[in-house]
Amino acid sequence: MRQKPPLLTICLLALALSAYLTAPAMRSASARATAEPTLDAMIGQMLMLGFEGTSPDAAGSRRMRRLAAEGKIGGVILMDRNIRSPAQTRALVASIRGDLAGPGLFVAVDQEGGLVQRLSSRKGFNAYPTASTVARLYAPERARQVYETMARELAAAGFNMNFGPVVDLNLNRTNPIIGRLGRSYGSDPDKVTQYARAFVDAHRAYGIVTAAKHFPGHGSSWGDSHEEFIDLSKTWKEVELSPYRQLAGSGSMDMVMIGHLYHPAFSGGKRLPATLSPTAIDGWVRDRLGFSGVVITDDMEMGAIKRYHSLNAAAVMAVNSGNDILLYSNAGRDPQFAEKLITTIRQAVESGQIPRSRIETAYARIMRLRESMRVVQASLPEVATVGTIPPPVLSEAVPAQRAAPLPAASAPPPEPEERRGLLRRLRDYF
Repeated sequence: MRQKPPLLTICLLALALSAYLTAPAMRSASARATAEPTLDAMIGQMLMLGFEGTSPDAAGSRRMRRLAAEGKIGGVILMDRNIRSPAQTRALVASIRGDLAGPGLFVAVDQEGGLVQRLSSRKGFNAYPTASTVARLYAPERARQVYETMARELAAAGFNMNFGPVVDLNLNRTNPIIGRLGRSYGSDPDKVTQYARAFVDAHRAYGIVTAAKHFPGHGSSWGDSHEEFIDLSKTWKEVELSPYRQLAGSGSMDMVMIGHLYHPAFSGGKRLPATLSPTAIDGWVRDRLGFSGVVITDDMEMGAIKRYHSLNAAAVMAVNSGNDILLYSNAGRDPQFAEKLITTIRQAVESGQIPRSRIETAYARIMRLRESMRVVQASLPEVATVGTIPPPVLSEAVPAQRAAPLPAASAPPPEPEERRGLLRRLRDYF
């Protein structure tokens, strides 16, 4: 059974990620001369797809294995529909990875705790509390111990990417997708940053990449981007950027997930969500926040995108806006989805709609992130057997010294029918 990572492992991880975050955006001329990838190969690494199936023999699973082997995708995401038990999940992930060495494929999941955990207790995995509960009951160092158990379990199941932490500030407690689900660590940006850093550090110790989300901030909104276009004009506050700024400044941010959220400050004069706006990514994430790592879209099949843009148009806009990875959680329903999307993006490059340098830059960032993972994973002890990892010790709560008491008038929990609707959306998306 794997032991807690030694200090040497953590130091190696810090060095590897530091190199990833500070390296130049483009590969050196010598690296290009050594192995120049084709345009299609670079585009393929920018795609992360969901699929149908729970067994290695399912058509969707076989298709992902083929696409990964052919370099037509750079990652897969497992949803609730793909996960049945610890042993089944491990076998499924291993089959999709196939003969790819090391972190040759990103295998992602959405495992925050609370309602948002694909590896749930009803399927034989450990249960983890919501972010709001963690911040209320535990000091950051104790929270890290909880998240180390989570990361260890993810690694044992074969995952190397987790879409968390949520760094949205809980500025609207009736927010249907953040506040009312307990997905935020609180309204204080410094406190949110502390707990987010605990989440990131715990996952790094087990070679798992994380993604801070949902830029520029979903916590003040009144709506749910899974279903509709979200206008933050009257609710968003610049303080919502503080966790991103602090995490980027300390090298504690592996990736940033961009939300389908509109605000004039991030739209470049157009009524576009941040995902489709160069102002949001190149202007804010890169220039103002100083983050040079991988940027990933939120699910491109959410209502905030697909209700207003065609699949092809949205993909071209997302690439041009500066996203390095495009995420499609339900793409597995079309057997030719990856090939069609690669063709769409390649033709946009050939026609001049997308500069080739944009693809090369994204590819370089992705490969640097993979290399940082490879260095760390090579130093890790043998992975524990999935399903045998003891649950986090939640009964020994250490009061969070910096956590404010719960307000007298906090938002009521969702009604049963509303809760069922939320769960359906979370299973299909995030």
